[in-house]
Amino acid sequence: MNTDLSKRLEEAKRRADLNYFIYLNENAPAELEAVKRAGRCGALCGLVVAVKDNIEVAGMPITNGAPYMRRMADRTAPVVRRLIAEGAVVIGKTNMHELALGATNINPHYGPTRNPHDPSRITGGSSGGSAGAVAVGVADLGVGTDTGGSVRIPAALCGVVGYKPPYGKIPTEGVLPLAQSLDHVGFITRTVEELVHILSAAGWGPAELPQMKRFRFAVLIGVAENTKHVDKAFWKAVSVLESIGGIRDEVFIDGGRYGAARAAILLSEAAANYYHYLRSAAEHMGRDVAALLSAGAALPAVAYVTAKRVKEEATRFFESLFKKYDVVATPTTATEALAIEEAGKLAVRGRLLAYTELFNLTGHPALSVPAPASGLPVGLQIAARDEDVLLSIAKAYEEAL
Repeated sequence: MNTDLSKRLEEAKRRADLNYFIYLNENAPAELEAVKRAGRCGALCGLVVAVKDNIEVAGMPITNGAPYMRRMADRTAPVVRRLIAEGAVVIGKTNMHELALGATNINPHYGPTRNPHDPSRITGGSSGGSAGAVAVGVADLGVGTDTGGSVRIPAALCGVVGYKPPYGKIPTEGVLPLAQSLDHVGFITRTVEELVHILSAAGWGPAELPQMKRFRFAVLIGVAENTKHVDKAFWKAVSVLESIGGIRDEVFIDGGRYGAARAAILLSEAAANYYHYLRSAAEHMGRDVAALLSAGAALPAVAYVTAKRVKEEATRFFESLFKKYDVVATPTTATEALAIEEAGKLAVRGRLLAYTELFNLTGHPALSVPAPASGLPVGLQIAARDEDVLLSIAKAYEEAL
């Protein structure tokens, strides 16, 4: 790639009002030139990467969206190291929801990230800074984390592509944990085509995808009540899936029960991970994060164990579903991007998380691609058991648009 990193840095500074970065790497142009001179520029030479600020990059600060946790990283997470080994360069560390414990990216310390399509609205979170940086063209790739939808939600609300690989495929070493049973590292790009290229070049995907001339897909019903704007765009997206060979059925599921289990696991594990900070720095935390950690600390062990059993049940259910269907389709979120003032309420979480959290519970790969929408972006979520089939159908859908 021929990338003028100096121009990218200037653009990031020019769009500073959108608040996508906590730290900008001013040395990025020199780092790229040094790699080129050394003849070490690989398949991703010049790829500009924005890294969520809960992922370690040596020599750069890491905050986890919380100033009380700020330190300098002395190692680079393997996921970022792999990209750098192929010639990618990190342009900076991105703003995020505090501790990654939220879906809005309204950060009380660093300010909210603002939607590129309407700055009065949220990007969604917790990887909202990475999604925004890709959406405005500052970065080619956003690296984020996804524990309940935190890559896919902001991708949907910002009009880009967000991918959560299967649980455990991308190492979480060097990534600050939120809930280890649910945590995934994921990627944000402008297109599925770019995503597939990056995955292949980094050794995380195949050189070629299977061709899906006909496939069966299930639309999940009963998960959440969508806004009219989301519903209209979603059913247009379903028509596109049908136009590329998809045969559709509708399947009802009890999304509320699965969502409650995911929440119990998340809050219990997050409280265990951050109990020290809850005791020593609660007065410095955002109200939403402190409330959620306190709720997690108060959950009885029986609630956690029961939730883990429901997780196993959900995984079995979707495994059986994927024996009949190649993919399942849902809206990525039940609502379009909300106004920042409205989105700060805890009640909003469910409208953003209802669809995405299903596949953190089961660990299946899931991807958000833009749906045909007039006005604010809407995401189509596609999930599968087979990662290559998922990417193939998503790519064909994108080409049909």
